[in-house]
Amino acid sequence: MIYVRIDKAQAAAALRRLDPAQFRQRLTGAIRSTLKDAKQDGSQLVKRRYTAKSPLSLGKISVRSAGLNGTMKVSGRRNLIKRFYLTPSTRPPHRPPGGLHVHIVRGSGGNLLHAFVNRAGVVFKNVGGRKLEHLSTISLAGMFKAVGEKVEEKMSQRLERRIEEAFSL
Repeated sequence: MIYVRIDKAQAAAALRRLDPAQFRQRLTGAIRSTLKDAKQDGSQLVKRRYTAKSPLSLGKISVRSAGLNGTMKVSGRRNLIKRFYLTPSTRPPHRPPGGLHVHIVRGSGGNLLHAFVNRAGVVFKNVGGRKLEHLSTISLAGMFKAVGEKVEEKMSQRLERRIEEAFSL
């Protein structure tokens, strides 16, 4: 024969932990901390992938959570090439052979033929005749898009783990 005895104090403590008002608090806390970690992870991945001296200063990352929803918004304009690795970085006295060498993504780079740096450090390219084209590069939002899959994967794993931790009895 099997006897089951429930301790009233333990049962009351378990019921207090399962209070519906605390569900919302625990879920919003899990969402908030997951978004905060996702911002840090994304920032680290962007720093590892791109050669900008300070890529996070090239745009804005905002994290908001309200209720059971959370968003991470990345914004910014296209950036000047001079903020990345560029050789020569100043205006040379003569036209460099092979044009300018630009290195934006780590591990890859190339020459921009017919390109030059003006006195302000902005890169232009001769298109033909007297026409010049202003060259720019990727925005911070584009950088995050390139590493977004890894960040989303980590976010889902962390959120699942945090929800399990929040409701473990």
